[in-house]
Amino acid sequence: MRRTAYLASPYGFAESTRVFYTERLLPLVRSHVEVIDPWEVDLPPGDVPAQRWLALGEVHLRAIAERADLVVACLDQEPPDNGTVVEVAWAAAHGRPVVAYRGDLRQGGEEGLSYNLMIGAAVRRSGGVEVTTLADLDRELARLAA
Repeated sequence: MRRTAYLASPYGFAESTRVFYTERLLPLVRSHVEVIDPWEVDLPPGDVPAQRWLALGEVHLRAIAERADLVVACLDQEPPDNGTVVEVAWAAAHGRPVVAYRGDLRQGGEEGLSYNLMIGAAVRRSGGVEVTTLADLDRELARLAA
């Protein structure tokens, strides 16, 4: 049975990153694992917008805890997207390994770290790995899917 990965990223918010997500990243990840794509989930129904957004957050967190074997987290930007960071921490807390992809050249964390030390600690605690190129992401997913 194929493993399942939750694909955490902020790339669906902007037109400039949506093309990268749909044409490069998503096909690469799908070539190795079944993907839980949070951008394919509709906003739950309801009359109060804030309650609908919170319900959507619950859907995403449940998917990580209950359906995902691992999480691929895209941590570009400085600082990385706070929703994606929460998904990394949630995955680590639920024993899901995180493959942390950061193709962003900027360094934003403590000395020698690509991002905040707590993000790096969560990735490490999850049993996951950090990668900086799509080629490295491809190799790690092939390894994890085997």
